[in-house]
Amino acid sequence: MTLADVLREPLVNGRSLPAREDGFPVLRATALRPVTVDFTQTKGGDETARTSPPALAEPGDLLVTRVSGSRTLVGEGALVDVPPRPTAFPDTMIRVRALPSVLDPRYLAHLWNSPVVRHQVEARARQGGAAIYRINHRDLEPILLPLPTLGEQARIVSQVEDHLARIDATTARTRRAAEQAEELIYSMSAQASVGRLSATDRAPGSLPDAGPHDGALPSLPTTWRWTRLESIAEVTRGVAKNSRRPWDPDDVEVPCLRVANVQRGRLDLDDVPIVRLPAQRARAARLHTGDVLLTGGGNRDQLGRGWIWEEQLPHCVYQDHVFRARIIGQQLHPKLLAWHAGGFGRQWCERNARPVTGLASIGLGKIRLMPVPIAPPADQQRLVALLDAHLTSLKAACTAAERAVAVADRLRSNLLQQAFTGRLPQAAPSLGHEESSL
Repeated sequence: MTLADVLREPLVNGRSLPAREDGFPVLRATALRPVTVDFTQTKGGDETARTSPPALAEPGDLLVTRVSGSRTLVGEGALVDVPPRPTAFPDTMIRVRALPSVLDPRYLAHLWNSPVVRHQVEARARQGGAAIYRINHRDLEPILLPLPTLGEQARIVSQVEDHLARIDATTARTRRAAEQAEELIYSMSAQASVGRLSATDRAPGSLPDAGPHDGALPSLPTTWRWTRLESIAEVTRGVAKNSRRPWDPDDVEVPCLRVANVQRGRLDLDDVPIVRLPAQRARAARLHTGDVLLTGGGNRDQLGRGWIWEEQLPHCVYQDHVFRARIIGQQLHPKLLAWHAGGFGRQWCERNARPVTGLASIGLGKIRLMPVPIAPPADQQRLVALLDAHLTSLKAACTAAERAVAVADRLRSNLLQQAFTGRLPQAAPSLGHEESSL
């Protein structure tokens, strides 16, 4: 049967309501979780007597997302169980109400997100402007649905949910372990940068006032000292975009790192834009091995994050919301600066940032005044070697966890494919070796 054959009511879109902080609850796009709707994900909408009643999500409804930036996400559906209060759904969702005499709502919810239906939905999705994928009523009505008897539907739902509960429990444990390992990486690197990985005499931290709000500087080993970033590194801002600059055949094309490419403790180089620059400007902004990249714009709690450049891309430059710190005379190991920036440095930047249209930024003059701890050269080498060894083990654990989660995702997809093609396994699937090794 097609979806059109089993509809109790015609498919309808929700309705957008003007935003109001304490208004009528309206589901956010993030409310459409796998299988069921998350009613904690709402926003306020202005519903008054002058407007028509909102489109309400009611028990048994399947809500389908109409638009998405990804073909693999557009058309995903979630079942409405029992809303805690009357809640509207927006015009970015389509409501499906099926005949309960032929279709179990929970069966439809699992079937809808299985490969059996997903392949059909993705084939019908259309790409509009700004790389947005869309789907409408006419696209959904011809979707083919395998429909056994209601009794068989109930049996399939029971077994699918039992299997999925096992997969979800293992996935949740694995993700918690990965998050704990990642937090330990950040904690160890931040502690190492102020000399807290060994028992030694410490002295209170202090620096002459230079204008910014330093806060309480952590104590350091007695052989260490605090200084300002500008005294141990050349700190510069990257290149600014200039879309109106006239075409010059002598310009060069080079990769250019954005804020999104500079993450905490790593560089994400999967999507690096190419820019055209005068050759002289490109040479001046070119990154060299050992340069520490720090973010200067974005969410307040992400300022100052960064990592080290190691010539991953040839002739690479960086945008003006990213700072480059180039250590002078090997006074400080670049990793120690990057680790410090990811701990104390991020907190310092957050205190000293200025708001910019809902985000935050920190200026070049201010970032140069960030307090930085300096250890004796021999201590620096020992500390970097020690921490590298520990972090390598922790990162290996994170990688193993990521592999296990990927296996779980494949198991989920395979389970749903088999369930709705008459080949449902009778025993709960296992994550196998990946699960047992975590």
